[in-house]
Amino acid sequence: MVNENELKVIEEITKKGNLTQRELSSKTNLSLGAVNIIIKRLVTRGIIKTRGLTAKKAEYMVTPKGFSEKAKKTYNYMLKTVDLVKKVREEIAKLVLDEYNRGQRKFVILGNDDLADIIELALKGFDYRRVNSVEEIDGTDALVFVGKANSKLNGYRFINLDERLSQVYWGVD
Repeated sequence: MVNENELKVIEEITKKGNLTQRELSSKTNLSLGAVNIIIKRLVTRGIIKTRGLTAKKAEYMVTPKGFSEKAKKTYNYMLKTVDLVKKVREEIAKLVLDEYNRGQRKFVILGNDDLADIIELALKGFDYRRVNSVEEIDGTDALVFVGKANSKLNGYRFINLDERLSQVYWGVD
């Protein structure tokens, strides 16, 4: 199976096969040496083929085996992502339920990013509002869920979920 860096190279070759290794390095944010090693490895494994255009330039083509590996990797990545979203939503739901059992009845989601979307999924069935700025929050009895650090919450009680979840979920393979 291909690794993340190999997948980056394969994706760029799929888009445009006649890139130099230097261009591949720039597009994938990998060092030139790393790109060279990855290309050699992919050729050896039959995932890409090369054809010399000039002494310094080659054309790269993804083989059927390469497309298959890319599809497997993408599928596995998608499964991991869906599983992570479910776990994060469940963790947020536990926090919400704990707060509800302590008497909290109003919730606010502050933000407009992917984590705010997951927070919204966890708050279905509860009294909540979603806002983009602190100025939009009305009422001091609301518990604010924020996805990213926000130092100016004007005295509102809040839970920073990015910090709370980072120790458990972010960066997990």
